[in-house]
Amino acid sequence: MKIVVINLERAVERRDRVCAALTGLDLAFELFRAVDGRCLTPDQEALIDYEALDRQGWSMRAGAFGNWLSHRAILADMVENGPETMAVLEDDIEPAPELPAVLDALDRASGSFGVVFLHRGRSVRRFIPHLPLDTGHRLGWLRWSHFGTQGYVITRPAARRFLETYPRVRLNIDRSLAAFWHTGLATYCVRPPALRHLVAEDGNESMIQATQAVGSRDPLFRLRRRWFFFREGMAKRAALVRLTTGAHGPARGLGLLLGPRKGCYDGSDRHPGSPP
Repeated sequence: MKIVVINLERAVERRDRVCAALTGLDLAFELFRAVDGRCLTPDQEALIDYEALDRQGWSMRAGAFGNWLSHRAILADMVENGPETMAVLEDDIEPAPELPAVLDALDRASGSFGVVFLHRGRSVRRFIPHLPLDTGHRLGWLRWSHFGTQGYVITRPAARRFLETYPRVRLNIDRSLAAFWHTGLATYCVRPPALRHLVAEDGNESMIQATQAVGSRDPLFRLRRRWFFFREGMAKRAALVRLTTGAHGPARGLGLLLGPRKGCYDGSDRHPGSPP
């Protein structure tokens, strides 16, 4: 499977660390020179829907613009030139030893999904299993959705559908890519996770948060933001209820979503590389 790693040219330490980790797993990869959100070209600025951001009450940081445009450029090239399945990784990840096996399994199962998130996500969110992989991992959904683009596998048709749904920036890339209730894509996460997002506690400060926020501050901005969250929350809950009840039946599906956590194992508390 083709692997693309997104890295800002000035983030040398991150680049060295992720390259060493992937090379240590005998994984071939390509580096993509990330878009720097602090100095966008006019063509890149034209891809940002500032009116939609304001209408939704959504502010973004300059670094988030650059991150979105980086992912967009990679996916647009995939749509134009292939391959049929690809892994996209950001440079602030720690891969698990089983990552190569998971990627191989996903390559073989590429007809059964559109997007698969490889990292843990929020540990407080319940995991609802759906599809097994031949590595012993499982694909499933997080209640109510999975955010974060630190690492994911995507198919070419899914990349095309995603770009058709979000031709311009109007949300952070992690929220856009996770929005299966808008894209209609078969969107999963894998358990146990195949990589870990390095955070501040690991000595990895956010480069996005270090940039300036861009957003309206008029009196109605916060109200529009609350209304946006309410509508999105209702839409994703309705969509996930349909998915889980369709996959597991009404009683078991609702039980997995709303009942006791027993039977909803979430390997999120397991560090990548430890036994399942």
